Amino acid sequence: MPLARIVRSAPARRDIGDIYQHLAREAGLELADTIFARIMEALYRAADRPLVHRRRTELRGAPRRINVFRYSIFFEELPDGGIYVWRVLHSARDIQRILHRPHFPSEGDS
Repeated sequence: MPLARIVRSAPARRDIGDIYQHLAREAGLELADTIFARIMEALYRAADRPLVHRRRTELRGAPRRINVFRYSIFFEELPDGGIYVWRVLHSARDIQRILHRPHFPSEGDS
């Protein structure tokens, strides 16, 4: 079975890189690798079954959300299968203020 399509916005790609770098610096490579792997696993699970995750209607654009440790992955399902990842944010951030639907990348991006 082919892997489900995951399209990451530019902010989501930066978020994941920033999370990894912060954890590697502050907590070590082992923890950074573990959390990165869990985030990636969650993305693939969400892409396979996006409708399992509740829509967050209190947030602009009503994205779906999945939590991994203290991080929240905000995404929407794609009409042709898979997901579009908006952001990956630490739960301590002001999500109401900073979350909005990013511009959808061109077809060649992922």
